[in-house]
Amino acid sequence: KDVSRIYGIDSKGKLWGKLYDYDDDEKVTARTRENWSENSTSGEMSISSKTGYREPDITRNSTYYDRDSKIQGYLDGIERYQMLSQEMEENFYEMIESVKKYGGYYIGRYETGDLGEEEAVVRKMNTELGGTINNITITWYVMYEKCKNLEGEKENVETGMIWGSLWDETIQWLIDTEAEISTGEKMTYDLIAKDSTKWGNYSNAEFEYINASGTVVTKTSSTKIPTGSAEYTKANNIYDLAGNVYDWTLEADSTNNRVLRGGKCDYSGSNRPASHRYSSGAFPTYGYGGTNCGCRSALYIK
Repeated sequence: KDVSRIYGIDSKGKLWGKLYDYDDDEKVTARTRENWSENSTSGEMSISSKTGYREPDITRNSTYYDRDSKIQGYLDGIERYQMLSQEMEENFYEMIESVKKYGGYYIGRYETGDLGEEEAVVRKMNTELGGTINNITITWYVMYEKCKNLEGEKENVETGMIWGSLWDETIQWLIDTEAEISTGEKMTYDLIAKDSTKWGNYSNAEFEYINASGTVVTKTSSTKIPTGSAEYTKANNIYDLAGNVYDWTLEADSTNNRVLRGGKCDYSGSNRPASHRYSSGAFPTYGYGGTNCGCRSALYIK
């Protein structure tokens, strides 16, 4: 209803995503601003730190990652970091204009799969969710391109890896709509930000799911499951926002890192809840996280 919840404009006219922090030492009752402020009179947005959590932006290391000479191989002909920066800013602007016009965006119901194949998919029961598949290292750059190509030949939509601001708005939407989890409980800030075990695939969660062979089994340990294979991991008909595999986003942090969200199956639900950001050592060239790191896609109407 209020698109200004997800973006602002700085004094130079650049659009920035509004990122939110759900952390609190006691009981979480509201989200707070993450690395930005807004002038109450002019409405201008300011980023507190250009090396903090932010989007749209490149990684600002003077030599590596988005400035690396190998970037042409990762990004289908883009040779210079300035071109990536421009592309990301244009894509962010187009996303905001679409949300203004149509009132929202679509998020992948399932984690993006077939990342080691020529074409990625958003499909129930997919097991190829990221990391190293068929001896191919699936880096952030590879996932970035594959998410952009999900639209295929359709001319009325755009697809891409999800922005951090849209991840934050999605989990806020779960709270605002009082989404129910499999136990019948309504979504709360604590389930989002303190402990997501009750609706996510974590090391300490026990639930039934359908394995790759089509058999119903009980998950009791640190096991990655096919995306969408358990009603336990669903909220508002979206699966695996909490746990299973980390989801890369377009958000940047520090001078080296892209940001991972939602936790993964070899951590507990209190250690890596659905709102959690992880970026320490999350270098976009490294295929971070082994087989437990994938991505979430989004779609916008043109």
